Amino acid sequence: MSRTTRLQELIRLLRHRREPMPGPELAEALGVSLRTLYQEVAVLRAVGIEVVNTPGEGYVLPPEVTLPPPALAEPGAPEKAEGGSAETAPAELVFYTNPLSRGGIVHWMLEELGVNYRTVTLEYGAAMKSPEYLAINPLGKVPAIRHGDTVVTESAAICAYLADAFPEARLAPPLSARGDYYRWLFLAAGPLESAIALNDLGVQPTAEQKMRLGCGDYWTLVEALAGAVAGRSYIAGDVFSAADVYVGSHIGWGMQFGTLPRRPEFEAYWAGLRQRPAHQRCEAFVQQALASG
Repeated sequence: MSRTTRLQELIRLLRHRREPMPGPELAEALGVSLRTLYQEVAVLRAVGIEVVNTPGEGYVLPPEVTLPPPALAEPGAPEKAEGGSAETAPAELVFYTNPLSRGGIVHWMLEELGVNYRTVTLEYGAAMKSPEYLAINPLGKVPAIRHGDTVVTESAAICAYLADAFPEARLAPPLSARGDYYRWLFLAAGPLESAIALNDLGVQPTAEQKMRLGCGDYWTLVEALAGAVAGRSYIAGDVFSAADVYVGSHIGWGMQFGTLPRRPEFEAYWAGLRQRPAHQRCEAFVQQALASG
């Protein structure tokens, strides 16, 4: 493992922790000695990543830390592995967004992954309709990603793609256990979002129209979603997944902007998700963007 890769892994480990991670545990996870761990933490601090070491507790990455740092980009020439062959350089991951958009969903997903990515912020209007960006997304909307030669648009599709592209982050269940994962990820992307939009616009379909609509009835969807998260920390099993990033974002925004009711089931589910370190970093990014005008 190259030093850059080890530093990226160190960041990934801390990103996924809510509580401080003791030094010995962190060193063991990295497969290095405590002495090497101290050296790596010093390197991160030198490039502007202030890893906090709380005496008696361990290391933590503050939510306000902006990642990934350009200083940790792989150098131009690939390093050589122990056998002498050159390591394949990872495909560049580019994230196109605007802080005040659904790009926040993908931003959260990227932070949960703990991988390096480059952010391209686009203003609404001309920048999103430029020929260069329309080649990425013909609809002229954000978010979108480019991973090597692969371009993916639509937030749910991006979350699903990233979970599969970076399996080491374990943000997708095993294939045999993906029933609820796919169900709720794409129900939120299709029927739920459509029903919310219609309800928010004051459109009340008749019984016959509801049969023709793919989204069905707004309140039926609300009841189904509330039942799916009732008494559960995660929507697709016992562990956090990309489905929680997507569904959780819709529930959080829905309650914030009044497009979903503040039901106890939604409040409890969202209360757990919003405290995740990766989400806290995204919130700090949005607040910084708002403050800078």
